[in-house]
Amino acid sequence: MIINETILIARKPESIWSYLLDVSNDVHWRNGMTKAEWTSQPPYGPGSKGEHTHKEIGIMNWEVTRIEDGSSFEFIHTAGGLKGSIANFQVEPESKGSRVNVQMRMSGPIIMRLMIFFMGSTMRKSVRGDLQKLKELLEKPDTIA
Repeated sequence: MIINETILIARKPESIWSYLLDVSNDVHWRNGMTKAEWTSQPPYGPGSKGEHTHKEIGIMNWEVTRIEDGSSFEFIHTAGGLKGSIANFQVEPESKGSRVNVQMRMSGPIIMRLMIFFMGSTMRKSVRGDLQKLKELLEKPDTIA
């Protein structure tokens, strides 16, 4: 299953990129995330690793597969309930801010693939909600990014 969602955010791409690259911020805008961190040292690039903990899915390890500084990064889940799933975050300039696109190609062990199949619309709504929360956070003047 592929989830592809886009949102416009009234903030410069550099600011959004900075916020997204600090993955510890994920707990503020991604539903269910209780912990998010890089497990590799900067500078970040292909091969860099990180870990997310989700209240329902548990610990998910991931590795960066591609990164274009300032505009996009892609990672694959290497362990956990979404093992094999690939996520791509892209930030592009837009006339009054930036366009943020998230694409996820969902995979995982057989039980997770069944859940994905039956809960696809719920998962899409969740990603849309996450992006809306990201927008609300980043459009507040007091959010540091």
